[in-house]
Amino acid sequence: MSHRPEAASLAMSEGALEILFATVQDLTSTLSTDDIIQRLLNRVLLHLDSEIASILLIGPDGELRITHARGLPAEVVETTRMKLGEGISGKVAETGIPLLVDDVENDPRFLRRSHERYFTHSALSVPLRNKGEVVGVINVNNKTSREPYSARDLQLMEAIAGHAAVALSNARCFEESVQRAQTDALTGLANHGHFWTTLDSEIARASRYGRVLSLAMMDVDHFKRFNDSHGHVAGDRTLREVAHVLRSHSRVHDTPARYGGEEFAIILPETDLEGAFVFAEKIRQAVEGESAVANELPPVTISIGVASLADGAETCAELVELADVQLYRAKSEGRNRVVAGPSRRV
Repeated sequence: MSHRPEAASLAMSEGALEILFATVQDLTSTLSTDDIIQRLLNRVLLHLDSEIASILLIGPDGELRITHARGLPAEVVETTRMKLGEGISGKVAETGIPLLVDDVENDPRFLRRSHERYFTHSALSVPLRNKGEVVGVINVNNKTSREPYSARDLQLMEAIAGHAAVALSNARCFEESVQRAQTDALTGLANHGHFWTTLDSEIARASRYGRVLSLAMMDVDHFKRFNDSHGHVAGDRTLREVAHVLRSHSRVHDTPARYGGEEFAIILPETDLEGAFVFAEKIRQAVEGESAVANELPPVTISIGVASLADGAETCAELVELADVQLYRAKSEGRNRVVAGPSRRV
């Protein structure tokens, strides 16, 4: 059996209000969505005296997935998928109504049977909302006292989830505004300012730990002529296509950026000059190949200059200047090629 108490019929105790106040302070003291979710898990485990907690979020495909959990096997976290209306969590996500389930093992909506895991069969499932819309569900199981959850437990968890939703909404707005400030509007890559900030931090990290770092600067060949012949709309489309190639070929820790106009850059941590040269050549070939296939317009090519901290650079400006020198060489030697720094013979 599952049920939801009428909120008006339950008055919060002084202790519950103190818990809620401390939780609100904790959740609103950060603007990181990941920090908030981790703190939310910590709080519900502590204040609801539980051993298992999980957060399921609705993905772009409309299915619920476990994104964060404590006390669940990795296999369960990785494989759990459910549609809205499916299972207890799916029902809560679909209706937005929190549930106190007396016995998950005998509830027909419960999808997994694991008597070894659930020492107490009572469970709570509460929706997470963003601006009134259900975006996920938070669940708790296994009271350490081995007692069933009560209506007051559900009330406290609803209150915690409600304040968590506000904190998450604020954090998402903040992170989105930061992302917009760091992103080039046309291409979606890091913008000029974010490029310099990232390069500075990567040089500092590489210098501190003795790691390798390279930089590739690139320019779309004859772009002004292309713009004059085919128009700015076609030119903008070309820049977006080049950006797509850079993004799709970059590793997670690389930073592709629009440096300005038709010039792009990629910061390559943990990459020596040899590796950067090979990477840049793949980018050059991909731009030329995809442009020839995708467009009715003349193929677009790029010239790339590559440099490394090992070439003698110590600052951002010095590394950019070294890569720029190699870019100039690539253009002066005929364009549509990669030229690397002085420590590599080309």
